[in-house]
Amino acid sequence: MLIKNLNIFIVLLISAVFITEGICQDSSSTNFGKNIYRKSWNLGFKVHTTGIGGEFRQEKFVTATQKNFWNIDISNIKHVKEQKSFNQGQDESNIVYGKLNSFYQIRAGVGQQKVIFKKLVIRGVQISSVYNLALTAGWLKPVFVEVQVGDLNENPTPSTEQYNPYIHSYERISGKGPWRSGVGSSTIVPGASAKFALNFEFSPEEDEIKAIEAGVILDGFIDPIPQMAFNRQYNVFFNVYISFLFGRKTYL
Repeated sequence: MLIKNLNIFIVLLISAVFITEGICQDSSSTNFGKNIYRKSWNLGFKVHTTGIGGEFRQEKFVTATQKNFWNIDISNIKHVKEQKSFNQGQDESNIVYGKLNSFYQIRAGVGQQKVIFKKLVIRGVQISSVYNLALTAGWLKPVFVEVQVGDLNENPTPSTEQYNPYIHSYERISGKGPWRSGVGSSTIVPGASAKFALNFEFSPEEDEIKAIEAGVILDGFIDPIPQMAFNRQYNVFFNVYISFLFGRKTYL
């Protein structure tokens, strides 16, 4: 009797092991209908208070609801006093009169994205918080203009020169110089930035990323940025931004 009961117990134990193993394999491979990803990447286009930009973000899942990432961000910042104008109909290229330098910035940083509210249905929205700290290289590119040299009433000579508000009066400027003209005279101003945002991910496909992100960015530089003549120069910039991100999740 004891042997018979022992045999029944062994059979039940073996059966339970196989059943449990099957359930575990099924749940680990699907995670209740959710695949388990290790990495993801994003490309984004951004519009902010004083310009536009783009971003690449490489992410690594720490947990199912948290990702650490590094990112490269390139954008421009316009001065609050910039205003385009057209001069005397001589050239249809728009001119920002008084603009000394175009200002671009390249940010390289690290950050974290953490889920606040999970997506409850396939076509739902997942909301996450995003924190980002970065080192910034501010790129100042001098503005060049097309000017008329000599007597304006007797066939003046056209010339492309770096804009100088003390020399180039409004009536002598006939157009905007080529963009590449100021590259060789550029300077770099080091700085740092901090960003906080909310990310709204809405892709119906589990392995794809489609998101709208809205937040604030604070940039600081070691020197004031000379953008406009006869205007205050700033070394701290605060911007509100919104961006559209798309990308993909991967297992490796």
